[in-house]
Amino acid sequence: MLTTPHSMAGAAIGALLPNPIVVIPLSIGSHFVLDSIPHWQETLAPYIPTKKTYIRIPIDIALAITLVWLVAHWQPNHISTIWLGATMANAPDLDVIMVLVPRLKQGLLKKYWDWHCKIQQETSSMWGVLTQLIVIAASLAVVYETR
Repeated sequence: MLTTPHSMAGAAIGALLPNPIVVIPLSIGSHFVLDSIPHWQETLAPYIPTKKTYIRIPIDIALAITLVWLVAHWQPNHISTIWLGATMANAPDLDVIMVLVPRLKQGLLKKYWDWHCKIQQETSSMWGVLTQLIVIAASLAVVYETR
């Protein structure tokens, strides 16, 4: 799943449950739940970056930052947990560093990488974009309604 839907789910968790002790595990857990539903990604396993990847990443990150900023603007009393939730919801994807530095893929990190890849329900089909748009829209709607 792209960065933006993960960020929005984590931001919604941070807005609704402004307790860092609760936000951190729920946001990290949301990452794996979202990865297990069908979603689009232009790079499928074995995750070799392409020119499209380097175009998508900055756009995706900019959109995530913009939307999390909007959510934080709606709920200024929960800014820190909103950003914490958005960040923690993306933390499990730091394993992508192993694509760039393959020698890191060993031992426990390799086991985590293999498991994280196994739970992915990725599709090259643009229908997989719909699930991500639903996550983004639902997260925005929930936070907007509870402000």
